[in-house]
Amino acid sequence: MMERETLVGILACRNLEVEVLFALRNSMYANVRTIFYNPHCSMPFPEWKDAFGEAYAALSEDIDQICVLSCGCSSPIPEIGFSAHLRSPDVFLTKNELRSLSSPGVYMISSGFAGKQRLTFPCQIISPDEQTSLPDTGISRLVHLRTRDDGTADAGARELADRLSVPLTIVPIDLDLFSARLREILASLELVALRERTMEQLKGLEEQVADYTMAFDLLKDIAAAATEQEVIRRIDHLFRLLFSPSVIEHSDTPYEEGVSGLVLPVAYGGEVLLWFRLDHFAHPEFFDGYRNTAEVLLPVLGLAIRNARTYQRLLDANREKDQEITTRKEVQDALSLANKKLNILTAITRHDILNDIMVAAGYIDLASDFPMTDEVKTYFSQVEERVSAIQRKIEFTRDYQDMGAQSPSWQDIGSYIDSIAPDILKGSSLSLENEIRDIEIFADPMLGKVINNLCQNAVFHAASAHHLRWRALEDSGDLVIIVADDGPGVPDEKKESIFRPAFGRSHGFGLYLVSEILSITGIIIAETGTAGEGAEFHIMVPSGGWRKAGIPPAAS
Repeated sequence: MMERETLVGILACRNLEVEVLFALRNSMYANVRTIFYNPHCSMPFPEWKDAFGEAYAALSEDIDQICVLSCGCSSPIPEIGFSAHLRSPDVFLTKNELRSLSSPGVYMISSGFAGKQRLTFPCQIISPDEQTSLPDTGISRLVHLRTRDDGTADAGARELADRLSVPLTIVPIDLDLFSARLREILASLELVALRERTMEQLKGLEEQVADYTMAFDLLKDIAAAATEQEVIRRIDHLFRLLFSPSVIEHSDTPYEEGVSGLVLPVAYGGEVLLWFRLDHFAHPEFFDGYRNTAEVLLPVLGLAIRNARTYQRLLDANREKDQEITTRKEVQDALSLANKKLNILTAITRHDILNDIMVAAGYIDLASDFPMTDEVKTYFSQVEERVSAIQRKIEFTRDYQDMGAQSPSWQDIGSYIDSIAPDILKGSSLSLENEIRDIEIFADPMLGKVINNLCQNAVFHAASAHHLRWRALEDSGDLVIIVADDGPGVPDEKKESIFRPAFGRSHGFGLYLVSEILSITGIIIAETGTAGEGAEFHIMVPSGGWRKAGIPPAAS
């Protein structure tokens, strides 16, 4: 069964069968499961109530959200837990039309009622074979909402009006309004059902947080994306961070058999929604491990894409309705709650892993005191390096999780440099030259990490340098912050790669983290120095993103 057919269903009065089938025809809901129940005026009310309950129970066994449609008969529909109720005449008329037709003594009927159930009105209080007049019903005018142009309904309405001895008004109905309303309700219920299934999926994934800590830190951003394009962009970012491929592409159709690389079908509910292909990995020896990790992530990615597509359909069907704003907020609140739980679990897991690493490092240190061959010493040295690498990766996930967690703010970068740089440069050959004064930039609260990592980078890679200079220049309304040293510089072929995440490589994640933190508010960093003469980083702050201390940007 298709996924949509298990999300929403319809329980409708048989008097509305023609209208419902018309509304669903040629739409994305054409195959939605629908059960038509007999009108209550076709049998005694207690028997009808039992039959209605049985029909609802049969539908709810397989369907998450049920929409009930009633023809407007006088007896109430039992309140037994359905998700939405559309009732005639309201569902066929605009508010102005309903207001103009409604008045004391007016009784409105649909074409289905007029054509089939007219002889049982009012609810079998008198046999149609008797020639006596009906008791006083309080009806002074009958309105036939003509939803079918077949003649039978009009004749039935006239016959009923004659029996009641009241005037008859016939109002032609445009079923396009009814179709739009029904499809809108189904789209809303579908989103609710998907949201509930999303929460179930997230609960199941919490058990795997210990093994995929950093992946979940990034998955929360994917799950929060509102459009499919944004989901795909963030999935691309996740794959680059985890697997470091130089080729990432996606397709709506399967790739040809035998194509190179790692082909990943992103599916949900048994339906493949998108195909990704990753190739030319920085570390191809870890290919099998990449595949195993990706297979764990794919259900969540499929859920995010399906959620984004469903949300987009709701926007298209209900763009002018206030309900879309409320529904989106509910989804975001639910995802926010799930993300908070994920953050707590990842923090606990990260703490436990670091504790285990400290214990392992202690045992390695103790083992180094025992006599051993050079070959064994080499093995222990390699183990110690791998433990240190794991520790750096885990500590990076903590910084990456905090990035973007708080709103950006105006910050005095010169004061930050004065408070952070001296402690980092202490003990090195570098002297600090800070020429930036009274300049604020609009940046993420982790701006201090940017300064810290740039200073650490100079200490590590420019050990022979003597000066680390910070200055700022205005360029056509933008601000360019220049950080330069007189060390060996950066070779031309590495000027871009130094800003990429480096799992297992020497320079780690420092400059990648710097680039990501700055990009949150549209700030760009690039290395423009000359190899052999020193490194020079240009931090480009766009107009409106910087100001002189205490002065609005427009006046700077």
